Amino acid sequence: MGPLTAISQAVARSFTFKGRASRSEYWWFILFYTVVIMACGVFDTVMIIELIQEQGELAALELGVLDFASTYAWVATLPAFLSVTVRRLHDAGFSGFWLILYFIPVGALVLLVMHVFPSEEQTSVHGTPASGPVADRTGKPVTVDSHKRAMQGYALLFDKDKKLSPEVQAARKAEVSDYYRTQVLKASKPA
Repeated sequence: MGPLTAISQAVARSFTFKGRASRSEYWWFILFYTVVIMACGVFDTVMIIELIQEQGELAALELGVLDFASTYAWVATLPAFLSVTVRRLHDAGFSGFWLILYFIPVGALVLLVMHVFPSEEQTSVHGTPASGPVADRTGKPVTVDSHKRAMQGYALLFDKDKKLSPEVQAARKAEVSDYYRTQVLKASKPA
């Protein structure tokens, strides 16, 4: 999962605490979250320094919590942070209640280790693996080979007006003939 997809999916599912979040979705969002909070922290620091230089040290004491940009950034990103964290715990095979570890002094380090765990391969009470195999319309997993063949078919569509060399035509005829002989005729023979 790419960074933009991961971040948009985490934000879109801000209030969804059920299901799973893959490692890539979680870590791309955490990187985004960290950058936003740090940028707001730098902005707040510059604001405080300018305020102290203009009005003196006592002016900084009059600032309230709502005067900082990082407060608004934290409140805006908190639901997405909590939900993606719970869903990542689900994906690693843990309960979302482990989130309580954030309130214990070294709990954040324990959670960090838990977030690094690989996804559970099997379906659990939290759903199918977030980074599991892609399924087709029937629900069967799509194999790499079938995906590759489909992509080759799409590539042929772009070259449909292109003039083929006699060697390529002969190779395609041989491939079709071989497929017909091994797959079609084999299936039609009585057992």
